[in-house]
This record gives sequence, C-alpha cells and structure tokens, in this order.
Amino acid sequence: MVFFKSYPPNTHGADFVVGDLHGHGAELLDALERLGFDRSRDRLFCTGDLIDRGPDSFGTLKLITEPWFYFVRGNHEDDLPLFLEYQYAAPYGEAAARETGQDWIYRLSEEDLAYLRAVLLPKIQDAPLVLRVEGESGFWMAHADRGVFGSYGDPLPLVDDARLPFVTDDNQMEALLWSRRLLRQVPRQELTDRGAYLAVPGMEWETGVGLTFAGHSYVQKPVLHRSHFFLDTGAGTTPRGRLTVLRAQDQELRP
Repeated sequence: MVFFKSYPPNTHGADFVVGDLHGHGAELLDALERLGFDRSRDRLFCTGDLIDRGPDSFGTLKLITEPWFYFVRGNHEDDLPLFLEYQYAAPYGEAAARETGQDWIYRLSEEDLAYLRAVLLPKIQDAPLVLRVEGESGFWMAHADRGVFGSYGDPLPLVDDARLPFVTDDNQMEALLWSRRLLRQVPRQELTDRGAYLAVPGMEWETGVGLTFAGHSYVQKPVLHRSHFFLDTGAGTTPRGRLTVLRAQDQELRP
C-alpha cells in the first residue's frame, strides 16, 4: 500500500481539484471543458471514490490512465480488490453488490474485466492515501479527514503537516479513508456563505495544518473548516448531488 506521494508545483499550467466522482466521469469532463482545462498543461486532483453508485463507474475509473489525472485512494477503490477476490464470484455477490452500488462490475465484458484486473487495479494500488502538491500554492489531499485516530475530543486533534507524510499506523490509515469526525464537529448554525464555500468565522484554518482537500462526507456546498476543504457535493449520493471542480490556486481558497 502506498501511503504518501509528493508532486512538484505545476509550472506550466493550473491545478484543479474535484470531489468524489462516483461514476460521473462524463459530468467531470463537461465541467473541465467549461473551465477551460488544458490537458497538455493542467492537472486534476480527485479526492477518490471514483466508482460505484453512478452511471459509468468503469469509464470514470479509466480516467486514472490519463497523464493529467491524479487521485487519492477512497474507501470504494480500497475495497475493489477485495471485492473482486472474495465476493465477485460468490453466490450472493451480485445481490449484495446492488446495495453498495458495486453491481456495475457484473455488467463488464470479459475483456473489460481483464483490463480492470491487469491495468486499473495496479494503478489503484499505487495511488496514495495522502498526497501533497508542493509550492507556494500547494495543498494536501486525503479522502476523509486528518483527525487523529482514537481521539474524539472537541476540537478533534489533527495530524499536522510535519507528521502526516510519515504515518505508519494502520488504524490512522483507516481513519484517513473513513473518518467523518471533523465534519460532524462543524457548528452548522454558525456557517456563513463565502461565495465558493461555507465557513465558521475564525475556524477556517488550523495552525500547522495546510489546506487539505477532502471528500467522503456529503455537503450541499463546500465547507472550509480547520484547513479542510470538504468537496464532496453529492454526485452519486443524493438526487440533487453534483460535482464541484475548482482551481486550487484561486486566492479565495487561501488564508
């Protein structure tokens, strides 16, 4: 399992970020076109959960072969190899998969299934749980949040920038994939609209924790809280869900 990857600044173009895709690859490509995304110069970073629930999981997953597409592993990608190994051929497999949105796998041709196993699974396994884009306009990305595993204090302790690249504890890795603790602590009644996002005045930034784009937990509008920018606006999760795609260098996302 790859835990951390660092990427240099993009000196030739812009970096974009997007929340969980859940099979909405076509919607993503439409959004990028509207934003003027240049595949020869720009990069896109995704918070994971590319698959399940949505209209085209396989087509969306194939985006990971594009040289401009980067992502952190979400819990849905993390589960895929185990699903294929243990549940796919089981008698109850397809019925159970409908509950989780994984039944798209049963509709793949033998050729596509072979491509999934031979080409896409190795790329998933090589994807990090945490990434960092370096530079003045740099940022972090994790699927869930950076809350310290085993702590439920309010405010939730966070893994700071100095320690995050060196996490080795399996429980902390699971927390980075699954935690919803930080978002649940946001005092919703105090959120104010900042245009591109919502925030509680005075709680936007955390000392020692850099801007971190996160997904996993559905928000109606992006929320900036304690240096976490929650981007999952519900594509594939709720009927009114949509994708949020932003330029990471936009100054309104900076302290």
